[in-house]
Amino acid sequence: MDTTLLIFIGIACGAGLAILLIIVAVSLLGQRDEALTTRLQILADEPVGFRETGVGQGRPRPEIAEKLNSAISKRGFARGVARSLEQANLPLTVAEWLLIRTAVPLLFALGAVVIWRELLLVPIALFVGFVLPPLWLRSLSNRRSSMFADQLAETLALLVSALRGGFSLSQALAMVAREAPQPTRAELERVVQEMQIGLSLNDSLDNLCTRLTVEDLELVVTAIKVNARVGGNLTEILESISTTIRERFKLRREVQVITSMQRASAYIIGLLPPALAVIIFTINPEYMLRLFTPGWTLCIPIMAVLFALVGFITIRKIADIKV
Repeated sequence: MDTTLLIFIGIACGAGLAILLIIVAVSLLGQRDEALTTRLQILADEPVGFRETGVGQGRPRPEIAEKLNSAISKRGFARGVARSLEQANLPLTVAEWLLIRTAVPLLFALGAVVIWRELLLVPIALFVGFVLPPLWLRSLSNRRSSMFADQLAETLALLVSALRGGFSLSQALAMVAREAPQPTRAELERVVQEMQIGLSLNDSLDNLCTRLTVEDLELVVTAIKVNARVGGNLTEILESISTTIRERFKLRREVQVITSMQRASAYIIGLLPPALAVIIFTINPEYMLRLFTPGWTLCIPIMAVLFALVGFITIRKIADIKV
C-alpha cells in the first residue's frame, strides 16, 4: 500500500478519534450540577476545574469518565489547568479540557489534508491546533478580568452607598451582587456564597483576587484587610480608592486611544504575511512549496516567521504603556 495513503488513513483515524473525544467531552459537560459541587469544592479549597460530573442528578457517571477524572486530578499539572479554567469561567473539568486539546490539533490536521491535500502542512496544522486552545483560554480570562476592572469603580460606589445606608460589609456585598452587571455579579455572589458556607471574609476576597488578575482589586482587598485589623472609616477609604480607580481608568482609556494605531499595526503586520501565504498556497501550491524544498531556501520561511514574530512583539511592547 502506498505510504501517502497510509498516512492519510492514519490522519483520518486520528480525526475520528478527535471527534469521539469531543463527543465524550460534550456528554460529560451535560451531566453536571453546578451549585452543590462548587460549594463542596470551596470548603475543600479545591479549584472548580476538579468538579465531578453528574452530582445530584440521579444519573450514573460513565465509568471511563470517572477513571479519567480520577487519574488526571492526581497529576501535578492538573491544579494549574483547573485554576486557568476557573479564571476563564469555563464550565469544564481538567479531563474535558485535555480531551478538547487532544482533539483540536487532529481536526486541524484533517482539515489541512482535505482542503490543500498536502501532507507537508500536517505538522503546521498540528502546531496551530495545539497552540490555539490555550491562547483562547487566556483571551477569555483576560477579557473577563478586564470587564471586572472596568466595572470596579461603579461597584465601589454602590458598596460605599450601601455602607452609608447602615449595612455591614457582608450585607453590602450581597446587595451589590444583586445590582451589579456581569461578571461582577457572578464574582460577588461567589464571595457571598463562600462566606455563607463558613469561609472568612479575608479568605473569600483572597479567592476573588486569585480568580481575577486585577491590580485595582488587590488594592481594594488590601484596604479592607487593613481596616479590619486597625479600624477606621472604611467608607471614606473605599470612596477615595474609587476616585483613584476612576481617574486611572480615564487615563488608561486616553492612552489606549492614543496607541490604538500602533496596536492595530502590530496585528496587521503580524497577520498579513501568514494570511497571504495561505491564500497563495490555496491558489498555487506548487509555487509555495518551492520555499520548502531542502537546501538554503528553507531559511526564507524560517527567517520570515522569526522576523514577523519579533516585529509583532516589539510593536506590542512599544504600545503597551503601563498606567
